[in-house]
Amino acid sequence: VRAGRLPPCDLVVCSGEPRHVYSGMVPGWLAGRYTLDELSLDTASLVREAGGRWRDSHVTAIDPGARLLTLADGSTESYDVCSVAVGSAASGMSLPGVADHAFPLKPLRTVEAIGARLDEIAHAGGGDVVVVGGGMAGVEVALALRARATIEAAATSIRIAIVSRDAALAADRHPRLSRQLQRACERHDVELLLQTSPVHVRADRIALQRGDARFNRAADLVVWATGAASMPWLRESGLPVDGSGSLLVNDQLRSLGDPRVHAAGDCATLASAPDTPKAGVYAVRMGPYLASSLANALGAPHPAPPFHPQPRFLALVNTGDGRAIASYGAGVAEGKWAMRWKDWLDCRFIARFAPVAPRDSVR
Repeated sequence: VRAGRLPPCDLVVCSGEPRHVYSGMVPGWLAGRYTLDELSLDTASLVREAGGRWRDSHVTAIDPGARLLTLADGSTESYDVCSVAVGSAASGMSLPGVADHAFPLKPLRTVEAIGARLDEIAHAGGGDVVVVGGGMAGVEVALALRARATIEAAATSIRIAIVSRDAALAADRHPRLSRQLQRACERHDVELLLQTSPVHVRADRIALQRGDARFNRAADLVVWATGAASMPWLRESGLPVDGSGSLLVNDQLRSLGDPRVHAAGDCATLASAPDTPKAGVYAVRMGPYLASSLANALGAPHPAPPFHPQPRFLALVNTGDGRAIASYGAGVAEGKWAMRWKDWLDCRFIARFAPVAPRDSVR
């Protein structure tokens, strides 16, 4: 599907983050592969270049009946047609101490803080890093931090562990990928604390629970790489949501409760395919369909084509050592060729919005 231009309208974009970080490249930045400019977009400038108005504040509430958005700065914005693409927050942030002492993987300022904190630990002679979350993101970040420690010549003095409540890494994917991820962690001396849950986080340690046993683990840096959690104001909107609080939408990405409200990405759940994973590949592919649906809602004559998610998707996991693990269904392979492939795909995606210099070699 090719998304057409929107009919004449007053375009307003509300977000408290003027730069958008492409999460797929965050582990590469932590490992020293990319600069921040190469993995983030100046969305405020892009909006203004498109003739829109940028509001530097997050939305905190939506009133569909009044067609009104409330922003974090206390102001409001009215709308005729609304598009919600607020992504998700990390789950478990309400656990004691997490908000004060742990670092989630977004927004940009916390990504920078993770790198800076690891560098501090390395320069101080070493310490303990705990990554909470055993999905592909958690594994990538742990391996990236190991690579960064190696750059800082502190690989042996920094201990890295992954905490996951599941019995295997990336438990929602094929077991072959789980085994390959485990081998990569073992190869780079990343400890796995599986079937283990966090209880609370303090400035220098994390309390963990495994079965009936509770124990403390030293932690100079805790990175929070858990699964997706919906923004609470979506559930409070009165619009239909699924069990996790994501907006329920039809195949044209319109709310089941109000066709003027659209949603895409992690904050949306397709009523026709509710088990679709909250993965970036689906959010990206929703984009043109969302644009077509918005254009139709604004009066464009062409119908909005339905979005049907693909049953499987390619995953490429950066292992931080110049290689990547590629998986598609039951197929799993690893090598430098996979990292070159990932690098090409990621940089080509970013270049669609903010061209960067071509990358001729793998760093």
